[in-house]
Order: sequence, then structure tokens, then C-alpha cells
Amino acid sequence: MPNRIIKILTHVFRPLLTTSILACLPFVSLANGDQQEALPLKEGVMAQMEKVANWQIARTQHMTHVGRARAGSEAYGRWIQGAFYKGLTKLAERSENPFYETWIGYVGKDHNWKLGKVKYFADDHVIAQTNLWYYRRHKNEEALTPVRETIDWLIEQAPDNSLEFVAGRNKDNVHNCQWRWCWADALFMAPPALFELSSITGDPKYANYAHKEFKATIDYLQDPKTKLIFRDSRFFNKKGKFEEQVFWSRGMGWVYAGVVHSLESLPVGHKYRSYYEALYLQLSKTIVALQKADGAWPMSLLAGENYKEPETSGTAFFTYGIIWGMNNGLLEGEAYLPAAMKGWKVLSSAVHPDGKFGWVQGVNEKPDEVTKDDSQLFGVGAFLLAGSVLHDFLGQK
Repeated sequence: MPNRIIKILTHVFRPLLTTSILACLPFVSLANGDQQEALPLKEGVMAQMEKVANWQIARTQHMTHVGRARAGSEAYGRWIQGAFYKGLTKLAERSENPFYETWIGYVGKDHNWKLGKVKYFADDHVIAQTNLWYYRRHKNEEALTPVRETIDWLIEQAPDNSLEFVAGRNKDNVHNCQWRWCWADALFMAPPALFELSSITGDPKYANYAHKEFKATIDYLQDPKTKLIFRDSRFFNKKGKFEEQVFWSRGMGWVYAGVVHSLESLPVGHKYRSYYEALYLQLSKTIVALQKADGAWPMSLLAGENYKEPETSGTAFFTYGIIWGMNNGLLEGEAYLPAAMKGWKVLSSAVHPDGKFGWVQGVNEKPDEVTKDDSQLFGVGAFLLAGSVLHDFLGQK
């Protein structure tokens, strides 16, 4: 898509300047028993979401600020952009500005609603969630068809590869175990699309396949002692720089949000729903206990306060999942609200004056380094997810 068209569309649909003003509105303190919980204003949350989204949309094809993985970041249909568009759909549902939905439709049509280039690779399926969202709202068969064709093909292949993550890549430049969901990130990328496809079409084969593979991954990667999820089998016996067992924050965040998105397509009474509710509650209890005093979650979850940096991608996913649970009656607000508000304050403070969302660890597979200026599409997507449920929560007050 020519950059000239991007600039024109962004200018035409740019929200009113009051966005910048509202984004600076203060938190409001509300009594909650013996505690004082600071709740932001609903309008301020929306304004901040739009500000961050506007900054990012203008740069989706010119990602000079990301450094590593720039080519992959600028590629539509692949996981980095797909994770951003997942968050953008949530903003589009809530914003009064029609630009966001118009943009999603424009970009999808411009790329023929294609998925990523490796048909069996979960990272290349996450954009399918945006396709299906758009289909729900517009009954656009062009958005549905590539998803159905790809997933039908995958189910027909019936891959039974080992979930062990071993060295070496195949001709598609992925690891052989990645025919299946052998790494934590995959549970965000693929299964929600299959559950939603089953809901749209009424065909249970998609949900059946998704559940079988999702459960296999959890059974394989979940640590029985901590209940945390390893990023992949290479980390079973690894130690971090503080000699802790390594559970990567964003990897765990991918799983947590993936459970939430799966639940969104599984109605009450569905034969698989109880499994995901139980897993969600288990993960929520585990996650909330690992939050740092500053409100962020450490990049290596068991390293605690040793990680000083307020990494925002993992923090955004956890904040999102916790507030979603409160909104949907799965978590008691009295127990989880403090953690959610502390998490949101971290996220809100990471927004630069121009709308850039900082402190996002770049493309990786393990805890590493992050700075205030580091930003990435998937981090913005996670921020929009967190803001969307907080917006809903405040609307109920």
C-alpha cells in the first residue's frame, strides 16, 4: 500500500484534537472498603487508546523504530501485524471514530484478506481473527474464505509431530514441531481463530481440532509445580540470569490472552468451555501473585523485583486478562482490582507524548532487555486489548 495513501487516510480520519487533552485527564479515587482505588476516567482511557493507535497506524509500513525484525514487522498477514490488528478490532468496536474499522477493511481488502505465507504455522494464522471479526460485522465472504480454506487444509494434514522444540529449521524456515502448537505464543495466534470459525460455520470440527491441540500443548508445557507455562521445551531446564527457572512474561501473556479469546467463542454450555474456564482461573491466581510492587510483571516471572524495567507487553496481556475476567463474572473485583489498576498505571505511563507506546520488549523468545523507547506492534495490540476491557469496566460504574 503506497505510503501516500496511508498519509491521506490517516489525515482524513484523524480524531479531534481533544483526544490529546482527554488522554491527560487524572485518575479518580473511589472508595473500596478500606482501600482507595484510583480509577481512570472512561473518556481518558478511550482518548489514550486512540492516541496510541493513531501513532502506530501511521507507521505500520515504515517501522524504522523497531530495529530488529523490521521486515517481518512491516509484513501484513504475519504475526507481528496480526497481533496489532487483534487489538485494533477491540478499539474499533468501542470508538465513535469510524476510521479504525474503515482502516481494517481497507488494509484487508488491499491484501486480499490473505493469511501468512506458511499454511500450517500458527504465527501466520493470527490475522485470521481479524478476518473473522470483519466477516461477523460485514458478511464479507472474501474475508472468510481464506481462513476456512487454510484451516480445512491443516485439519486434513492431521500433523502428529513431536512437540519437542529441537534445533534446526525446515524448508519453510520454521522448526519442525511448529506444524503443531509447540510454543506458548501459538496459543494466542491460532486456536481462537478455530473456535471462532466453528462458531461462525456451525461446524464442530474446527473446535474439536483446536481443543485437542490446545490441551496437548498445555499438558506438555505447563509446569506442574508453579502452574506457569514454559515458552517451549528448550526452557524446561534453563536458568535465568538471577538463577531462576525461566518463565517468560510475554510467552505467558500470549497463553493467558489466548485462553480469553478462546472463551469468547465458546458459549456457556459448550462442551469445552469448562476446561478453559478452569485453566483461566488457575492462571489468573498464579499470575496475580507475581506482580511487582511497581505494578509491572517481570520479564522473567520468577525473578521478581530483580527486573527493574517495567516491560509492557507482558504487563498489558496480564492486565487485559484480569479485567476481562472481572467484566465477565469469573474474577472477584475486590481481589483483583488493585492488581488491574496498578497494571494499567504502568501501561498508561508508558505512552509517550506523541502516542508512541514504550517499554515493549522487541521480538524475542525469552526474557532479555527493554528500554523506554522500545516499541512494537504486538505491544500496541496488547495495550489496546487492555484499554478496551478497562473502558468496558468503567462503563459499568
